[in-house]
Amino acid sequence: MYRQFLMTILNNRSWLILASLFFMGGTLLMYTALSDDPLLLPMMEETALTMLKELAEQVFGGHPLRGVAILFLNNIFASLQVIVLGVFLGIVPLFSAMANGAILGTVVFQLTQEFARPLPLLLAGILPHGVFEIPAFLVSVAFGLKLGYHLIFPLTGHNRHSCLKGIFKEISIVLPIIFLLLLLAALIEVFITPSILAFFIPR
Repeated sequence: MYRQFLMTILNNRSWLILASLFFMGGTLLMYTALSDDPLLLPMMEETALTMLKELAEQVFGGHPLRGVAILFLNNIFASLQVIVLGVFLGIVPLFSAMANGAILGTVVFQLTQEFARPLPLLLAGILPHGVFEIPAFLVSVAFGLKLGYHLIFPLTGHNRHSCLKGIFKEISIVLPIIFLLLLLAALIEVFITPSILAFFIPR
């Protein structure tokens, strides 16, 4: 299964690169916008960051295993939504990639304003679980974009039905690995990330 997953990713690397560019573009655009006009930060805090804080309260407000389940299911739903709603011309995965990138850009900007050395804190807070969660998200975006594109423009030599059948077969190959990555990310975020962050947060 792992070998099939790697081959599928390699065969779709252009879509993965595109998904990564949208994500990084959202991060850079939001960071630049906030740098030019810091008054945008309260607006972002009231919308996207508020939702993150509410999710964090649910995840960390009870038993850790309950938190893992909430985070895992939330991320699974988001990934499936990004893939399935790609049928609408790929608009949803495109928007989702840029929106999540924008949230990261907001967090980065906020840390640069509040801490003298934000990079260690950023790496400690995002990297341990992000190395699993972000690739899983980007793979989901990639196949959502591919699904939307080939729904309109089937591959050369294929009709729309056979083309979509092939894409859904690829999705069935990558989904188990996406779920595994998201499970690992949830476990790390709940059980490990808070302990790592404690070393970097000024007392």
